[in-house]
Amino acid sequence: MRTDYHQATRFAAPTRPPVHDMRGLTQNWTEELHRWEFILLQGAVFFAPYVALHPPSLYFTLGDGLFLGAFMLRLSTGRMARPFAELTWMWVLGLLLLTGGLFLGSIFNGDMARCLTLISQYFFAYLIVPLVLLRRPEKEVIRLIKCGLWGMAIMCAIGIVIYMSGYTSMAKGQMQLVTGGKRLSGFVDNPNAMAVLTVMSMPLLWFLLLSRQMRPMVALPCMGLLVTGVILTSSNTGLYSMIAATLIFFGGRRNFKTLITVVCLGGSVLMFGQDYLPKTFQTRVLSALDSGDISAAGTFEHRQELNMEALGMADNNLIIGLGADQYRYTSQYGLPVHNTYLLLLNEGGALSLLGYLVILAVPIVAGVAARRLPHGKLILLTTVTAVVVFANATMGVAHVYGRAWFLFIYLAVSPALIWYSARSPQPAAYPGRRPPGSAFPPLKA
Repeated sequence: MRTDYHQATRFAAPTRPPVHDMRGLTQNWTEELHRWEFILLQGAVFFAPYVALHPPSLYFTLGDGLFLGAFMLRLSTGRMARPFAELTWMWVLGLLLLTGGLFLGSIFNGDMARCLTLISQYFFAYLIVPLVLLRRPEKEVIRLIKCGLWGMAIMCAIGIVIYMSGYTSMAKGQMQLVTGGKRLSGFVDNPNAMAVLTVMSMPLLWFLLLSRQMRPMVALPCMGLLVTGVILTSSNTGLYSMIAATLIFFGGRRNFKTLITVVCLGGSVLMFGQDYLPKTFQTRVLSALDSGDISAAGTFEHRQELNMEALGMADNNLIIGLGADQYRYTSQYGLPVHNTYLLLLNEGGALSLLGYLVILAVPIVAGVAARRLPHGKLILLTTVTAVVVFANATMGVAHVYGRAWFLFIYLAVSPALIWYSARSPQPAAYPGRRPPGSAFPPLKA
């Protein structure tokens, strides 16, 4: 006969796992979430320029969905950090000024429903994306830069194949790939926008090459794809931006041998290879260069008319603007002015324009602060080049809340904002403090 004692020993209550085992399980789970978060983020960076991949009635792209998923996972792991370190307050101030001006104008003059939609797009692009993208370890920073670069290079490669096949699309809208006028638009759905995004990815390639993060045998074919993509877009803005980026980057490095080589190659193509260039490029770009007649450069004159109208209207909208997305209803042309500075000045007043300028200044200030880091001057040059190309390009576009527009600036400045966590390599003599030459103090994990 068994006693209660024997029954108790046979069916003993399960013991509670030690505290250190629970901590290990939590850490393993956190690491697994981080691994999936970084996978999603790499996909988001790769697909961010593929803006055509979205539902017809909703501007929420495949890249946006991946960014949002990565954001939620990073938030759940507790690894969220201030995206611009000590400059985050300045970044948030700029975003609040930009959106606050649009909100104020919409209260008095505009459509609040459209205002809230536009503001949510700006907050996604300029708050959610940097929160999930910036302040990462060095290996992740380099991997993300490569993802952004290869995203544009592969888009150019696909576009080149489709362009050479003779395919054109006469319909306007999503997935044009090649317009009826034989201009490559890729998955951006706009030839000028594709050209600008392609040029903005070039400084990242130069950074990887000069910092020895990419082999020349890989970098040179990749550069060839990017340059060919710009040529096939037949974009004056793209060509001038590419020239400006080359001058700024290599002129800033005083690498005059490279500049001379580029000038010789470009001159040789213009002198001996014009007949081999696309006909549309010859008509829209080379004819304007040869004749000096700016009317041959596409829709430049029409855009100048819109700019002059916007300048005339700006005096009445300095304090309180027209409201978000309301310029088109006031313009005699029924179109928004294709100039971000003038559009923000009219729709959000001086407040929105000031906020936009602050946003442009923050990455440059972060790059200046990083000049004492390894490759610090190279980081600064990469950031300045990307910002200048972007700032120049926005003189020809309307609102820039698309996530792809500022993506390459985030990637360019990301090496200046490397996150030194407790597990990241940093000098043992400086635990918890700023490593020598670091732009900003490390954040604790």
